[in-house]
Amino acid sequence: MLATVTSFGDSLGVQFPKSILRDLPIYENDNVEILIKNNSIVIKKHENRKHFTTKERISAFNGASENFQLSEIEWGKPMGKEIW
Repeated sequence: MLATVTSFGDSLGVQFPKSILRDLPIYENDNVEILIKNNSIVIKKHENRKHFTTKERISAFNGASENFQLSEIEWGKPMGKEIW
């Protein structure tokens, strides 16, 4: 299937024919990733990642304990020109 590259302000764009979009899970206002692979343009739907809490991130890192507790670390007295 052929499509024509057209101008959109300072950018260029291509419209996707309905026949292509019927077979893809891409809809209006979806975010897509645009990649260059082997001198070709690849467009794929961007999968939104779940936001993980700090505890979830640390628990998933290298088998860390589920009992992880956030705490402050004492680094000692200020040295140099730090402002506290």
